[in-house]
Parts: sequence; structure tokens; C-alpha cells
Amino acid sequence: PLRVLTGVLMIHHGSEGGIGPANFGTPEFQGFVDYIIKPYFGFLPGNPDLWSAIHDYTEFFGGAFFAIGFLTRPAALSLMLTMFGAVYFHLSSVGAQGFPLGHVSNYSYDFEEPLLYSLIFLTFWFNGAGPLSVDSIIYDKISEEES
Repeated sequence: PLRVLTGVLMIHHGSEGGIGPANFGTPEFQGFVDYIIKPYFGFLPGNPDLWSAIHDYTEFFGGAFFAIGFLTRPAALSLMLTMFGAVYFHLSSVGAQGFPLGHVSNYSYDFEEPLLYSLIFLTFWFNGAGPLSVDSIIYDKISEEES
């Protein structure tokens, strides 16, 4: 359930601003470019729209692969790196907010959610998808052929 629900939430997160990822021209996509990518990730080479699209596609398709347990480790790694970027953004924009003993107005440090996602993805990167996954089915088929 953890892998499936986390993947579904990532699909939703990667499709903000419309149906599917990287909805070029929408206010949500352009806002992400203007208020997150340009000021906090301006050091990345290339077009900021490209980095925003990579972010959206990683969350959307990586989330889908993660949810069904297909190419779970590569999906988990790419999603984990994306979430590390989100942790960096939140720490850069608002700081640690008095962590660990500070009290923030919304009762949650801004970096908590992406950090939690990062740890979930790290766990699946190390452990794989588990027995209820497409990866497991593929592994079982390969194992049968080798026997």
C-alpha cells in the first residue's frame, strides 16, 4: 500500500496545472518556472522550462512506474532526487524554520513532506518493489527461464 499510494500522490503532484505532466502555457506551469526554477535553480544549465518539464515528467511517469512496481529502483532514484531538490528549495526559501523545536504557523515545517517522500523513495531504492509488483513478475519469469 505504501508504494502504491506514494506513487499515486506523485502522479497527482506531477500533473498540477492540468491533465498529464508539463502543461506548458498554463499559469501553474509558468508559476513553477518563474517562482521556483528561475530563482532557486537558476544555476542549472539550459532552459528553465526544460527543467520544469523534467520535474513534471519525473513525478508523473516516475510516480506511475513506482505505483505499479515497474522499474521501481530507477523510478525511486529519480523521484528521490526530485524530492531532494524540493527539500533544497524549501530550506533555501524559508530556512529551517526553527527546526527541530520551532513552532510554525501551519504546524508543519515546509521541508517535512519532501523529506519524508525522499526517505520513502530511498527505502524502495534499496529494497525494491516487493512481491506485489510488475518487477516481481518479470523477475519470476526470468528466474523460470534460467532454471
